[in-house]
Amino acid sequence: MTIVTERPGTLDPTHVRDVMSMVPTSVTVVAGQPELTGERAAIIVGSFVFISLDPCLVGFFVGHESSSWPQLNKATVLGISTLASGQAGFCRKLGKKEADRFDDSFWTQGAYGAPLVAGAVAAMECQIENVTPIGDHAFILARVLGLTTGILTDPLVFQNHEFSSLLPR
Repeated sequence: MTIVTERPGTLDPTHVRDVMSMVPTSVTVVAGQPELTGERAAIIVGSFVFISLDPCLVGFFVGHESSSWPQLNKATVLGISTLASGQAGFCRKLGKKEADRFDDSFWTQGAYGAPLVAGAVAAMECQIENVTPIGDHAFILARVLGLTTGILTDPLVFQNHEFSSLLPR
């Protein structure tokens, strides 16, 4: 049994990021188009998780500093797309604010009207159920309205500050 007699010290954020970078994560894009503005917004998340079959629920975390989340939070339906291994270039482009992130060749429209990434290994349209502040992030719980899989089954993963795939090349 371990007994802790004093409060743990503060962790160095750089060290935490370096350690956590060793854990591979899927690369998922959350996109939406609020009806009031008609302007698409998107963010890249490395925290997408399946939660429940009945009801069908998924979740992801968004940092409080996100400039896109306030607009996405106003969308009636969100498009959530887990990227394929060949989409690292698109992901880099999407991460740049000045780039044409919404070039129509990268996007399709889902049955419920949400923007989805063309060629993603999995894509779904969701409605936000709940937003819970947790630390320096918010956890978004979303109900899945519809989902599809792409032709490619090799997802893009991010590990050790680099993109890679699960299948050998």
